[in-house]
Amino acid sequence: MPVLHANLARFGLAEEADPRLKGIHRRAWYANQLALDAAKRWLQRLETGGVPVMLADAPALALTAYGDRFRSLDALALIVPPEHTATAARVLLEEGGERPFPATASVDPDSLWVQYETWRMSTGQRLELHRHAAPFWPSAALDAAAWGRAQSIALGKRSVLALSAADQLVRSSVAAVGSGSVSLMALADMAMLLGVPGGVDWEVVLQVAETGRANRALLAALEYLESALDLAAPAEVMTRLRAGQRARYAVLAAAPNRLRAARGLYAQYRRVLAARGIEPGWGLFLDFLQYRWGLRRRSEIFQHAVARWFR
Repeated sequence: MPVLHANLARFGLAEEADPRLKGIHRRAWYANQLALDAAKRWLQRLETGGVPVMLADAPALALTAYGDRFRSLDALALIVPPEHTATAARVLLEEGGERPFPATASVDPDSLWVQYETWRMSTGQRLELHRHAAPFWPSAALDAAAWGRAQSIALGKRSVLALSAADQLVRSSVAAVGSGSVSLMALADMAMLLGVPGGVDWEVVLQVAETGRANRALLAALEYLESALDLAAPAEVMTRLRAGQRARYAVLAAAPNRLRAARGLYAQYRRVLAARGIEPGWGLFLDFLQYRWGLRRRSEIFQHAVARWFR
């Protein structure tokens, strides 16, 4: 709703809209200023503690792609390398942050399978601490490349790192194929990124999508933006994405849906371990299934797997 008011104002229609929109916009703007002021302090503390930090999602987009147009900060997304997450967590605790409870009673927040944590800070702000630049496909190679492409942006009088437009576009496309308000906001973010001055480096976009196995999500989101908002990616990019999907899923098209889902689940398990350089094993796979399905005990895995297969 704050974005809607800002867009109406750009076309001189704000005064004709519901007056409650103005109040919503002003309240969100005030909340943004408080959040960004707090973010400056947290970033300084993290950097002092030797923790590399990169902004992503809402704060990065609000300071870059949106420009003078409004983007509310539903959460502050920070990316830190996996080896620095323990130090980052200690700093956030010292700043009055409340560490989230694990998803189940038996899963530790430091589990291999946790890709990010949502913190509630003492200021009331929600903060997401991400371990990977591409949580949809955690990979040391993707992380290293994303950090190398990071852009320097201004946060007040400070310079901070943020994801490049190309990396953010793929990241947002994965969120856009979900559901609810997060999906709608991600589509709006993609629309803004497509209008960034200087354009998006599409070769990098295609490379990230291919390495991160996000081609399908990227194609679906771009096709929707083209049909709904007439925002078209280059024709060559769409052709390459469509060609890749036909080749990749031709064999799987005849396989049962449940078998494809099982393969995808196992692939997710393997890529999380690969990102950490850990050899796979049955014990770790059972831990992964227990966390993925939110079970309290390992003994529930077999029964749950059978129920999922035959439902």
